[in-house]
Formats: sequence, structure tokens, C-alpha cells
Amino acid sequence: MGYRLAVLASYALLGEELKLGKNVYLVFDDSTIVEVGFGKPDFVDEVHEYENCLLMPGLVNCHVHMLHSAFKSMLNAADENSITMVRERKKQFLGVALRSDLAKAIEEMVDFMLRIGTTTILDFVEGGVEKVNLIYNVLSATPINFLLLGQPDYEFSQDEVLLGNYRYPPHSIYPLIKVKDRLKGFGLPNPMSIPIEALRQMARIAEDHGLMKAIHVADIPPKPWEGVGAWKTQTEAALDFYRADTLFHANYIFDEDVKAIAERGSSVVCCTRLTQVLGLKPAPIDLMIKHGVNVVLGTGSPMVISPNMMREMEATYNFYMYLGKPIEPIEILKMATVNSSRALREKIGVIEEGYRADIVVLRLDIGGLHRINDVAAFIVKNACELNVLHVYVAGKRVC
Repeated sequence: MGYRLAVLASYALLGEELKLGKNVYLVFDDSTIVEVGFGKPDFVDEVHEYENCLLMPGLVNCHVHMLHSAFKSMLNAADENSITMVRERKKQFLGVALRSDLAKAIEEMVDFMLRIGTTTILDFVEGGVEKVNLIYNVLSATPINFLLLGQPDYEFSQDEVLLGNYRYPPHSIYPLIKVKDRLKGFGLPNPMSIPIEALRQMARIAEDHGLMKAIHVADIPPKPWEGVGAWKTQTEAALDFYRADTLFHANYIFDEDVKAIAERGSSVVCCTRLTQVLGLKPAPIDLMIKHGVNVVLGTGSPMVISPNMMREMEATYNFYMYLGKPIEPIEILKMATVNSSRALREKIGVIEEGYRADIVVLRLDIGGLHRINDVAAFIVKNACELNVLHVYVAGKRVC
């Protein structure tokens, strides 16, 4: 038994259904929630008590590019509206950025994310093993819980993609395997930029080493030949050849793709504000929920979008209401917390015994939260960083 810290509050959102509990206490044994109860706890070493406050699970940002945080003010409005231009600028900036500048930007971004209640991030790392090591070393010195997705530092020609029988060369793969203990898995670009055999290659390697298989899908409009004859759609290629666990964006997916994702049991990460800024087709989140797909939220590139998960939840609610496809606030709150546990296969995003002690303490006396009957609706639609009183990561109060 380690050091037992008890956190008491007037209210808490408990379990996978985020049920509202009153006069709740949580007991942390080091980094884990070991007890959830009501009233006063026994046999603890320290107590933190918060009156007129709500305990909620730490927010999980399931899609971010931390390296891009060094370039967040370097795009003009015209560039931001073009996904092609964003990708070109990203390559240019990463090619000339100093390691010290990247490290400082990442540290500042972590501080920002913690202060708005984000306790876990899934980072899509570009640039091969060098960038994996850089980000790992920087993030290890911060309190935030982080998971990294690496990708080979190699690009195929369009001819190689069309022929389909090309693989990633060994020099782009072996360095990643050597640092597999630093990786949650592989995160690949759109399957339309990767030969079929290379997708199969990466699937085999990931499965041999117990790594997650993630990939960008349908973040670009479909090619004319997609889904015609023997050609697969982007989603079919990701599921059939790469056997993807998690798909990112899924803006231009078809109804049949949604059914295939549901049948496969894969998760989908959506980035609503990035969709809006880049003028992409809205991901069919409402349809995915209807078919039982596990949907989670992320923010994407900090070059374009602030990694603010509270804004992401609010934007998702407002945007789909505007589209005439409303999503219940409780479902959106789950996308930023509970659903990440299934998507990432980690004990995160839930206030329950056995889960990580990642907790956000929200003040109820700001914005009228104490008068709201639907707490989930208030958090999604109205809560902001001013409501965040304290944040606990792995059982320690970090801000």
C-alpha cells in the first residue's frame, strides 16, 4: 500500500455512464483510484476537500501533433483553409526548426493543455525515430500522460502506390522497432499514399510487437476510382490491408464504410474544429453513434487549431446541431473522456476503481453551473478554463 490521498467534492461524474454522484470521495493509492465512496473516507494519509465543486475524468485529446505547436502562429488565413498548403508548410517548418525551439514549444503546450483539464494526449509523431526520441524525452519531464504513435520517415511515389507491391525499406522500419517501448503504436498517413503491400507489412510488424495500428482515413476527398471495381475505398484499405484499430478524421466516408467500421470494432477519432477551418465534409458522427462505432475527439494540428478540448466539445455540439444532426451532450462528453479507454486500451477517462487517478476539479460557482440540472450539457456547452480549479494527473495535483 502506497501513499493514500483522498479527494472529496460536492459532486462527481462516476463510471462509464458518467452518473452524477453527491458528496463523493476518491482515494488515490499513488497513481490509481483504489476507492470511490460517499461521505468521509477512512485510513488515508491526506485529504483534499473541495466544496461546491465537481470531480470529472481528465480530458483525453486523442489526436494532436505536438511538434506543430512551434508553428501555431505561422500560417495566414489563406493557408489555413487549404489542407494541401498546411501539409506543405508543415514539412517546410519541421525541416528547419531547431530542437530547442521544438522542445520549448512542446513544454508550453503541455502547460496550456493541463490548465484546461487535458490529462492524456495521443501524439501523431512525424519525422521518424529522431522526432519520437525528442518528443518522448521532452514529455517525460512533464506531468501529462502521453502516448506516441510513430511512422516511418519515408514517402512513396505515386507510381509505387498505384503498383501496390512496394514495402517500406528496412532503414525506415528498424529504428522504430528499436524504440517500440516508447510507442503506443504506428500512426500512418492516408492509405492512398501507401502501397497495399506496405500497409500489410506495417500490420504484420505492429501485430508481432503488440502495437496499436492507427491511420488517417478519408481526410481528403475520394479519388474517382475509389470503391469502383477492384479498387478499395480509403476505409476499406485501412481495415482490410492494415487491419486498423483506430481511424482518424473519417470525413469522406460512405455509409457502407460506417457499417464496416462498426463490424470490425475499430474506433474513430474526429476533429470538428479542424474540419470547419479546412472546409472538409463533416464526419458522420451521428451515423457512427447510431451503428455503435466508438467515437472519440481530438484537435489535430496546433498549427491550425488550439488543442483545447473544451472548445472541441462545444464546437462538436454546436456544429452538429447546426447541421440538423444533434448529438446529446453526454455522448460528446464521453467522446472526450470515457470512450478513449476503449479506443486506446488504457485505464483512462473514467472515475472508477482501478483507473488512473487523472481528475479535473471544476468550480460550480462560475457560469451558473450550480443552477444547472444537466451537468454534462453545461460542461460541453459552457464550461471553460475559468471553471478548472485543479487538475490531478496520476494522483498528483499538477495545477
